[in-house]
Amino acid sequence: MIIRPVSSADAAVFQEIMKTSIAALCASAYGTKATAAWVSGDNPVFHFQVPEFAFVAEKDGEIIAACGWSLTDKVDLHPVGDRIIENPTHARINAVYIKPGFEGHGLGRKMMAHLEADIARRTELRDIYLWATKNAIPFYLAMGYQPGIDEYPEVAAGFKIQVRYMWKRLG
Repeated sequence: MIIRPVSSADAAVFQEIMKTSIAALCASAYGTKATAAWVSGDNPVFHFQVPEFAFVAEKDGEIIAACGWSLTDKVDLHPVGDRIIENPTHARINAVYIKPGFEGHGLGRKMMAHLEADIARRTELRDIYLWATKNAIPFYLAMGYQPGIDEYPEVAAGFKIQVRYMWKRLG
């Protein structure tokens, strides 16, 4: 398995892994109706954007995971993607998505380690944060992230979900 930067040709696969991962892994936390509405192709609330620093994991020529991070100057639930960050203060882990069928083999941990190392290599920033879905909170706690406040964003018309702010200071 290799972890490599996302190419422009990977964008559709990145989004598909994101959607299938949400549908498979978040349904137990939020219900099938909410997750189906969330990843629906006609959902105007769904904000998909490949992060500034995005990566995929590839095994035997198949992309099996996607992840990314971005620079920010404030903690936002949904940061504005086209805003220029002149003085970044934080790195935001956008998410780690594992293709269904490949979860439970340590791939998420490898992707997170890659993201954290990339942040440390590219920047002087050591304060990182993310917004975790309910099903992912135990994973991020195990990765050393500290829990913070909960928010309830609308992920589709009429569907709000609980997400938790989590943070970590890189050593």
